Amino acid sequence: MMAYRGHGAACRRLAATLLGGLPLALLLASLPAAAGPFLFGGASFAGGGERSEYAGITGNLTPVPFLTQKLVVSDYHYKYGTNGTTVSVNGQAAEAALGVQKGWATGWAEASVGARYRYNRVSPEGADNRSDGGEWGLALTVLGQQEFARNWAVNGIASYNFGPRAYWARGRLLYKVFGDAWAGVEFIKHGDPFYHATQGGVVVTGIAIGKGVNLGFFGGAKKTAGEPRAFYGGLELSKAF
Repeated sequence: MMAYRGHGAACRRLAATLLGGLPLALLLASLPAAAGPFLFGGASFAGGGERSEYAGITGNLTPVPFLTQKLVVSDYHYKYGTNGTTVSVNGQAAEAALGVQKGWATGWAEASVGARYRYNRVSPEGADNRSDGGEWGLALTVLGQQEFARNWAVNGIASYNFGPRAYWARGRLLYKVFGDAWAGVEFIKHGDPFYHATQGGVVVTGIAIGKGVNLGFFGGAKKTAGEPRAFYGGLELSKAF
């Protein structure tokens, strides 16, 4: 289970990025549910002024060892093209979720379900009422990591938010470079019925900068429907207790 304890933080960083807001540029290797609280946060940016910031906490508040509870809040700005108009969206979101997780010698997996509320403000006013205002959703998320060969791992997450019909999926191919740090490549797809984006780039995660504190960086190219290609980048931070 020691391998699982090390990767658990990555799982939660991964989930944190995703749950922090959509669209995002997320996430994680986590501690088992029986461990103490786990704080996470981060920020991402992309060309054209797009950005996202998120913060959250996860842990086990029940006597059932494999259950986890998560709370995530986020703030974001993104844009997309529709009918010849560039639509800008500023919004905030909050999610509370309950999950189950399982670890083994070379990996871990987690699934969660939760309520998510987002409030968007669209400009120019009236440009796209489908994305404007507040909306509740039911978010389903699965994520996990599996090591293979020597020092290699695959890491993935997928989430679907019923209501807004928003999706977010990411895959990472990682190589352990030193300590608990991993480096590799990532591929991301996210959007909803009116917004679609594809991203691909490089990532370094799990860099220890203090007791229980880990830092990660990522960056690459992003293409949003109706918008030109742009650079994206960001960081992720976590603290295990």
